[in-house]
Amino acid sequence: MNLPGFIAKRYLFSKNNANAINIISGISVLIFTIGTAVMIIILSFLNGLEGLVKDMNNSFDPDIKITANYAKTFSPDSVLGVLNGLDHIELYSKSLEDNVVVRYGEAQEIARVKGVDDNFHSVTSMDTFVVYGSYLLKDEGKNYAIFGSAISSSLNINTQNVQTLATLFVPKRGVRYNNLNPEASLNSDFVLPSGIVLLNEEGDKDLIITSLSFVQSLLDRGNDISALEIKAEEGYAKDVQKQLQQQLGDRYSVKSRTEQNEAAYKVFKTEKWATFAILTLVVLIAAFNTIGALTMLVLEKKKDITVLKSMGATRSVIRRIFLMEGMLITWLGVLLGLIFGVGFVLLQKYMGIVPLEGSFVEYFPVGLKFGDIVRAIVVISVLGLLASLYPALKASEAS
Repeated sequence: MNLPGFIAKRYLFSKNNANAINIISGISVLIFTIGTAVMIIILSFLNGLEGLVKDMNNSFDPDIKITANYAKTFSPDSVLGVLNGLDHIELYSKSLEDNVVVRYGEAQEIARVKGVDDNFHSVTSMDTFVVYGSYLLKDEGKNYAIFGSAISSSLNINTQNVQTLATLFVPKRGVRYNNLNPEASLNSDFVLPSGIVLLNEEGDKDLIITSLSFVQSLLDRGNDISALEIKAEEGYAKDVQKQLQQQLGDRYSVKSRTEQNEAAYKVFKTEKWATFAILTLVVLIAAFNTIGALTMLVLEKKKDITVLKSMGATRSVIRRIFLMEGMLITWLGVLLGLIFGVGFVLLQKYMGIVPLEGSFVEYFPVGLKFGDIVRAIVVISVLGLLASLYPALKASEAS
């Protein structure tokens, strides 16, 4: 028979002790319940946001992206020779990207123009993110452009107005700036807005997508490009990336989809760990309530402790009784917290309790991970153990 466990359960669940100690113990259970539930819910919401961003990136970022390490642009010929010799590549797209000044009506902004070829929407599924207008880059000799939602709002873009053109300006290559005639130092050309694309805050804040030939002409880059974007056969992206990096060497950077967004994913991980640390600190502070409850229990049960010692109970047995009491409070709170936390996350996932306004998803996304549940259980159990140590030691020394 586990004597410490039996006595600890009697102390916690006895119906004849409806006093302040039981109330404080109940509050301790409630604290651990709320702490566990909040940890699981908040971490699940963060997982959901991360998953949403990853899903979006999976749609508009290529499987593999090749850029030059020591130059802004490069000739695609040598790289295409390597690409054409590899298996498991479905499609690739050439692109050229640079900063420009764009003027639309009376508004003017600094933007990031990206010229792409006809394969781009098949490599990245960018056309599925057009929320207004259509995915059109060139038609009947006219140049069109798709604007990111943020910059389209700043410029007050109207895709229905076919009379107002957007003018793009860039400095001429190799020409010194002329103070007397600034426009002589600039290349400029016009595009007609055809659509507005909604990606994410970073992706579409200054993005303009138009045809590759238009941007090459605007930037005086000839046939040069700034990136080759590749769609690999399903399950072969890592193998293709490895082969490309080996054959292209250190002159080129070959990045997977995850590596293209490494900074964003690091931010998510940092936010998650920072949130977890803050929640742990909050629960730690609240766990001091358990110290008070157990200390009061020790004072109330001094007679019981004396009787147990007279019957041969060692200090170790007395210490284990009150340690077990503290852990029962903790584990009961953790169990209830798991029920409420996991239950809420599942309700949000399948029924949508919390709406997400101003987004293309109707409800706040959640992602329940087994690792988060384990971490919450372990951390709160350790906090409960630490909170129980001092009262348990005091109990073993009581006479």
